[in-house]
Amino acid sequence: MTLPQRFIIDGYLIDMSLSEVTGKAGSIKVEPKVLQVLLLLAQNAQQVVSHQQIMDQVWQGSEVVPNALQRCIARLRKVLGDNAKAPRLIATHPKIGYRLMVDVQWQQAQTAQNAVTRVPQKLKGTWKWQALVVLLISFGLFFAVFITPLEPKIKSIKTITHTDSFESDVSYSPNGQYIVFNRQTQSCYSHIWAKNLKTGTESRLSEQAGFYRDTRFTFDGRSVIFTQQQNCDQKAIEFEPQSANCWQINSLDFAESLSSPQPSAVRYQCQNQSITRPIALPNHQYAFLKTEQGNSGLFIYNALNQQSDVLFAPSALSIYGYDYSPVQSQYAVIGFNPDSEHVLSILNEQGRVLQQNIVTLKKTILPLTQFEIRYSNEGGALLAVSDGTLYHLSMDGKLSEYKPLQKNIISVHKHPTNAQVIAIAGYKDTDIANVPIYTQRNSPLQSGINQSVQPYKSFARTKSAEKSAKFQPLGDLIAFVSARTGNDEVWLWDGAQAIQLSDFANNSRIEQLTWSPDGKQIALVSNGLLKLIDLEGNTQSINAPVLLEKVAGWYQTSNLLVTATAANARALLTLDLKTLRFTPLPIEGVINTWSTDHTLYFSHLNGKVFRVSLPIDSQAPEYMSALNGKSLVLSQNKFYSYDQTSRYLSMYNLEGELIKQIRPLKPFAWKLSDVKEQHMLLEQVIEVNQEIIELELSYDH
Repeated sequence: MTLPQRFIIDGYLIDMSLSEVTGKAGSIKVEPKVLQVLLLLAQNAQQVVSHQQIMDQVWQGSEVVPNALQRCIARLRKVLGDNAKAPRLIATHPKIGYRLMVDVQWQQAQTAQNAVTRVPQKLKGTWKWQALVVLLISFGLFFAVFITPLEPKIKSIKTITHTDSFESDVSYSPNGQYIVFNRQTQSCYSHIWAKNLKTGTESRLSEQAGFYRDTRFTFDGRSVIFTQQQNCDQKAIEFEPQSANCWQINSLDFAESLSSPQPSAVRYQCQNQSITRPIALPNHQYAFLKTEQGNSGLFIYNALNQQSDVLFAPSALSIYGYDYSPVQSQYAVIGFNPDSEHVLSILNEQGRVLQQNIVTLKKTILPLTQFEIRYSNEGGALLAVSDGTLYHLSMDGKLSEYKPLQKNIISVHKHPTNAQVIAIAGYKDTDIANVPIYTQRNSPLQSGINQSVQPYKSFARTKSAEKSAKFQPLGDLIAFVSARTGNDEVWLWDGAQAIQLSDFANNSRIEQLTWSPDGKQIALVSNGLLKLIDLEGNTQSINAPVLLEKVAGWYQTSNLLVTATAANARALLTLDLKTLRFTPLPIEGVINTWSTDHTLYFSHLNGKVFRVSLPIDSQAPEYMSALNGKSLVLSQNKFYSYDQTSRYLSMYNLEGELIKQIRPLKPFAWKLSDVKEQHMLLEQVIEVNQEIIELELSYDH
């Protein structure tokens, strides 16, 4: 057994066993292949090692991407502070190979066999067993240090903001001196702020509030970029963001904005397709995710020629997140494959796949829960957040939790040089109100989230999230989803008290539920599985060919509509409850559905509503421009929908034509979940508590 090889080059300690390089600025993780190249050069210091010799010994005949060796050398120079134009450590011999230009100091490295042969002769006899004990202890220490798995740890937590408003989308400046973030003002609008972490001084950067997201610095620190969503036809920002049909990338000059709030400049013009997570690249380019009809891909926009091109959008993957590392000049992209497995793809700057692995999920992780990923300072790993938990994600798809667990983390961003990460942490408290449809119209509108006053009086009030309330057909019950036990469960409200109906396994997550037409059963998807529950709590699980996302509607008497994540799309399937057969429908990107005997209405993620005649054939869906799919109910052949422009609850016919405005709804209680006779159920936001914290992380034994 060979002990770990450690050597010193120009003051840098290289530890092969830890894949780590330690210098004056601290330690940094380096990919094993990169260090294997350095080890080979160190073993042949002052001598030229040919390209072929390096490839044969390091890669041993395995297939590699083009320029793999050159990228390793570039990475070594970056880590060791070397300069290719004026090298002091690694010399390039064109078309031949590379040479380490300095001497190497080797730390003691010996084999177990050698350690035994070096036992002095005098240890024989009475000292023999003592020597053996010492040797065994030495091996025990070796295994404890080098064989024990590395563990991700949260060493400390520091609160950065603590306000009545809530913050989101935080990131460090390249020098780590500032953070920028969004701070909510009213409804869904925010301003962009900066905070000096040394002085504690906060500065508002944006001149006007807007529907801003994905705020972060450019890599040179000169600008802050973000996405803005708005209505292209409106010069002033005055409507709910759900009315927007425009997504664009904007920027603020950071130095000027610190002096006084500034208007933003548009870098990528108004798009009618959702764009998220913009990252500024060199040469006036921007990377971002773009979504259309539920399909997503990684795109590059060149501001010089104003051209947008696909970098990575394989048909077999449904991409939902990514990050870019300027140090390694590569992308990490994550998405679902057709089997609903998370696939992590590492790409070079041209979009070529360097490696691709399925993420190994722990039992506590829900199958369809998405990960937000960011590169860590270790280079060979990612920070991943899912369902409030922070994970260490290796490039080969291995997950491990940072402990102690912090179950309320929403997003993280690494510090540019040290072990800190800046994070958004918090929770959302939603309740359900049973409100008369018709009432006086002079109800006062609130201008912001009030943490002590409910927009409307809630029933079954708790500090956890309640959602997806539905009136019982042919009955007086209300079914809803609540997380008051720590897991999403189905509850019933009888007008006086809440009764828990379901009792699922730990970590259950339910997106929404629906009643059967006769009011005797409830259908839902929990953790990817379809379940039917009767009023006694008896549960029937139905196997599906894929992991499901949620129940989208009960179509006619014996058919359910469910959604699932398929290859690069959200698929819609119908289930015949008589035969238990699932059949995919030729519609993609569906979020919710509503149906009559002859027509199927459905919405996409952006809230747009379409309709097709039944049975569905090759016909193109018709767009219903007046309806808001994020707040829509079909009852007695009438649509009830929240009009984002007027902020009124309105009634429409089946053609999507306005019949009348009914009443205004308050800013945080406009999400309509059901209508029955003269009453409606509203999902309302009581409190959104999100703050900025700073975590100190370690990844060691």
